[in-house]
Amino acid sequence: MTLLDPSHYDPAPLLLMDTVHFPEVLAVPERRAVEGGDLLTFRFANGYGAAVTRMDGCALLHAFEFCVLDCTPFQPQPTSHTAVASGFLSGISREEVSALLVQTERLPRHARLQQADEWLGLQDF
Repeated sequence: MTLLDPSHYDPAPLLLMDTVHFPEVLAVPERRAVEGGDLLTFRFANGYGAAVTRMDGCALLHAFEFCVLDCTPFQPQPTSHTAVASGFLSGISREEVSALLVQTERLPRHARLQQADEWLGLQDF
């Protein structure tokens, strides 16, 4: 504790929080607390990403929700146009989420990024 910390500040509860890691995935997610759980947003170099929600108070066997994201717009949007998931999946395990993240990260490069690459290839710099 420092002089700048409020008198009621106790760092111990923060140290005991259970966090979920996905070491099989190269991308580091953006973490955000949402009502009833945590939201992890992954962005991959191929133009796709994933939104993973871990619900508080659920057994780890069914605590996760998963959605593939199209990360080519400024704000990532859910997409069902991939072979990974045709929509929003809920009630899944950490292992299932991990496998889905790996599949999403390995998807072919998004068509919009491929078009942008072709266009850039035609430019003179």
